[in-house]
This record gives sequence, structure tokens and C-alpha cells, in this order.
Amino acid sequence: MHPTDPIQATTHPDPYPYYRKLARERPLYYDDELKLWVASAPASIHAVLGHPAARVRPAAQLVPPALRDGPAGLLFGRFARMRDDAGHANLKPLLADCLRALAAPPPCWPAPPRTLPALDDFLLDAPVYAMAGRLGLAPHAMPACAHDVRQFRAALGPAASAGQLAAGHAAATRLQSGMIAHLDAQADGTPLAQLRDRAARAGIAPAEIAANLAGLLFQSCEAGAGLIGNTLVALGRAPGLAAAARRDAALCQCAAARTAQQDPPVHNTRRYLDVPILLDGHSLPAGATVLLVLAAAGAAEPGDAPWTFGAGRHACPGGSTALQSAGQAVAHLLGGGLAPATLLHGLNYLPLPNARVPRFSVA
Repeated sequence: MHPTDPIQATTHPDPYPYYRKLARERPLYYDDELKLWVASAPASIHAVLGHPAARVRPAAQLVPPALRDGPAGLLFGRFARMRDDAGHANLKPLLADCLRALAAPPPCWPAPPRTLPALDDFLLDAPVYAMAGRLGLAPHAMPACAHDVRQFRAALGPAASAGQLAAGHAAATRLQSGMIAHLDAQADGTPLAQLRDRAARAGIAPAEIAANLAGLLFQSCEAGAGLIGNTLVALGRAPGLAAAARRDAALCQCAAARTAQQDPPVHNTRRYLDVPILLDGHSLPAGATVLLVLAAAGAAEPGDAPWTFGAGRHACPGGSTALQSAGQAVAHLLGGGLAPATLLHGLNYLPLPNARVPRFSVA
């Protein structure tokens, strides 16, 4: 059966025929059940992503309400990824330049997983380890970073408990203070020191830069987990390729790049309109939410740049980094003896509205 809507499609076993049909037949429409507009065709999505009225957060909820009065809300509100103000325009180029300048050290991974629950944990932790390594954090600091990112992430969920919110606030405090200390410790001339100095000249406070370094760790988590996990699924369905990739790590990189196109980790994102706009003959009112089904655009129009990394002013600057890290993580797992074909029995996905992250431990 086809998915019933674009949200349900994210965890469907094979949503791509549905996505192609959606992009072809319903490029832009209002979904009465979801109570939002849905854009699924490449041209419609590009138009929304490039429109100045389309914001990444609702005007009345720049920070999730449950987080507003605490460290987690302060951290979230500082992320350039979650802003459309002048701060975003000033921060984004500095962060993108820094990411390009950072060296890629030999990866330091969590211990090889020996059980399926441990593999599920690995998927979420490995991207944080990879980004932490790129930022120059010491290996002994990486487990704590991954733990704090997980606790901060759990606090963002709409059903987060009081305990999860408290843990998320505490994790946000540790992430913020840890990144400030790391930034302060940078030797002159290093990419992070240059970022710190360029930010100071632009009038951007060190706390803003530190928060966005923590944001890089956080933003790598779900998308990276999906990219690693979906690559393992692809290799599980192609035993010959998996065997070759076990012998040649470069093939893991190729498999990750192909997966980003064919079974991407991020399937949709949202934009919120602060004024009415006219698009494809439809009048979208102020206050409307638009679901941008990136995976439908990718299924309808495969290209060189995976749609999963977005486009426009909020395009992910770390796409190539994510692909490299995912390929290395898959090679690490294969080298540790993981057999991807054994993962397909009972395969399902984390119940996330926008990210496609396999869960191997629960049938």
C-alpha cells in the first residue's frame, strides 16, 4: 500500500513510487488532514525555499514553547539554522567557511556494536563523533558530547516529559560551556580561531559562535544516523556490493553518496509564511505552514546534489562532510564484522516526522 500522506511516507518501507506520483500529480496542494500546504515538485520547493516570506520558524514560536525559559531554549534560539534574521545572514557564511577549512582527522568511532540495540545507538552517536573530531575535540570528550546531544534532542520532542526537559536543559548548559571553553583554547591561525576572530570583528558574541558549534554537533545527529543506516540497508539488499565494500572502503563512500540520492535521510522540512504569497496559482495565507517534501523532489528529479541537504539560504553547508563521515562509519562497521543482510529482517524506522532513520533492534 502507498503511504497515506507525506508524513507517514517517511517511515514507509518504500515511499518512492508515492513520492514520484505526488510530485507529478500534486506539486502544491493543501492537505485537509495535516492542516498544512504540501509542496512536492522541484520547482515549487525551490520557489518556497527562495521566498523571503518563508521562515524556518513560526513568527510566534521562534523557540519551542516548552524550552523557552531555560538553557535549551537559549541554545536553540542561537542556532543560525533556526533563524532568518540578520544574525543568520552574518553567521552562516562564517560557519560555512570554517567547515570548509577544518581538516578531516582520522575518525574516532564509538566501540563496534555487538548487538542490534547497540547498533541503533551507534547510528545516532557516530555522526556526533565525526563532527566533534572535525572540530578538534579530544576523543575522551566525544562520548559526553554524544550523550548531551541525545539528551538535548530528546527535549525537543513535543511529548518530552518533565524529566527529559530538565535533562535537555542541563545538556544544553554543558554543550554551551564546553564549546566556549573549546573556542577559547584555540591557537591563533587555526580555523576555529579564525572563526572566533572574524566573528568578533563582525560584532558576533563568542556565545553565539559557541552555540553554533554545538549546533553542528546536534544537526549532524539525525541526518547522519539516517545516512549511515540507509546505506547499511542498501548494502544489505546488494550482498555482492557489501562484500566488495568490505574489501574496499572507497566503495562505502560511493554507497553513501548513492543512498543520499536514492534513500535519503531527510525527507521533508517546513517553512512558515509571515505574509501571504501567490505560488503556482494558489494563494497561501500569512501564517500558513508549508511542508516541503524534499524526497519527492529527489525522486522526481534526481540530480548531482542530493535534495536531502536542502537548497537556498538554509542549505546545509556540511553535505560533503556528512557523506564522507557516513562512508567512513559504514567501513568501520563492515570492518568490525557487521553483515548488512542480517539487518533487513524486521527493519523499521524511528517515528520521526521528517527524518528516515532505520531502527534495527525492534521488529
